[in-house]
Amino acid sequence: MVDIFDITNETAIDLEKYLPDFEAIFAHVKTVLDITEPLELSLTFVNPTTQVELNQQYRNKDYVADVLTFPLEDDSTIDFGKILGIRVLGDIFICPQKAIEQAETYQHSLRRELAFLFTHGILHILGYDHIASADEEIMFGLQRKILDDLQITRNLIQ
Repeated sequence: MVDIFDITNETAIDLEKYLPDFEAIFAHVKTVLDITEPLELSLTFVNPTTQVELNQQYRNKDYVADVLTFPLEDDSTIDFGKILGIRVLGDIFICPQKAIEQAETYQHSLRRELAFLFTHGILHILGYDHIASADEEIMFGLQRKILDDLQITRNLIQ
């Protein structure tokens, strides 16, 4: 069985040229973390209004988040994905308009910002977090490695 990686753009912003980056990151995360089983993941690009609605409904927060993650893996007794031979990870929502603002703020390319947000999101979905400083060091180290390996650097202006 092969990976299922669904990318949907619900915005008017053209993100077509970044699709190879998302696919490369997805594949490289699997390599770096030594994940061999097939994965299913959904990446959706949404407008600020939708992102606020998701953040309010599921996180009780009232702001436009750059990235939101909704993991589907849990400890339930029946895992239909495993029965079907695939590990179903969940959904990542990225707001490109927020990414554009952040790319300008941090003075790097939109490509770099979108790649960072996706990498950050997929690591969250796989169970990594940055609440404790030790966990932050691990997660941020993985983010740097993945993006550096793919030569998507902070200095890259495209």
